[in-house]
Amino acid sequence: MYIIIVGCGRLGSTLGTRLSKEGHDVAIVDRNADNFARLSDEFNGTTVAGVGFDIDVLRSAGIEHADGFAAVTEGDNMNIMAAQVAKNIFKVPMVIARVFDPVKGETYRALGLDTVCPTTSAANIIYSRFLIRHDDMHFVLPGDNIELVEVACNSAIPARTVGEVEALDDFKVISVTHDGNTVLAKAGDVLAEGDRLMLAVHFSDVPRLNTIFRR
Repeated sequence: MYIIIVGCGRLGSTLGTRLSKEGHDVAIVDRNADNFARLSDEFNGTTVAGVGFDIDVLRSAGIEHADGFAAVTEGDNMNIMAAQVAKNIFKVPMVIARVFDPVKGETYRALGLDTVCPTTSAANIIYSRFLIRHDDMHFVLPGDNIELVEVACNSAIPARTVGEVEALDDFKVISVTHDGNTVLAKAGDVLAEGDRLMLAVHFSDVPRLNTIFRR
């Protein structure tokens, strides 16, 4: 893939280096050329000094044949403007903008712009850590609304099959681990004490999940 990253701060430099190491062609744009010093010696892509939403700058970075575009500067407005140029003018297939303000993130997501909000993600993760046992696996999916949580079956749960677990609330069982073997879940699968379930749960349902599986 050919990927353009706008912003060479800690996130942009780390992301660019990782993608470059994995064999992708990467160009990084930053208005301050001094920031390119953040890049690891393992980065073998190109750097372009300039404003991330300037059409001429983006053309010089090769945006006309880019497969992906990420705007990850420290400024929400800069990221949104750059992402809109990439999406609406150059029709880049995959465009992502980092937005710190959750309200802006929701607004632009509703308008079709793919945004990642580290503020909301961090708040959700910390909140969930208070509710979910530390030995459980836990992931927040992009969009900040759906979480994957691993829970253990026990005799107090009023359900004996995957289908009955899903009927308890708005849960979706993804997989079941029994005696160290993990399989994709089917509604009729019978559960045993100690089985581990990977559930997809809406963020607002985490307290309910905690009540059901922690009694």
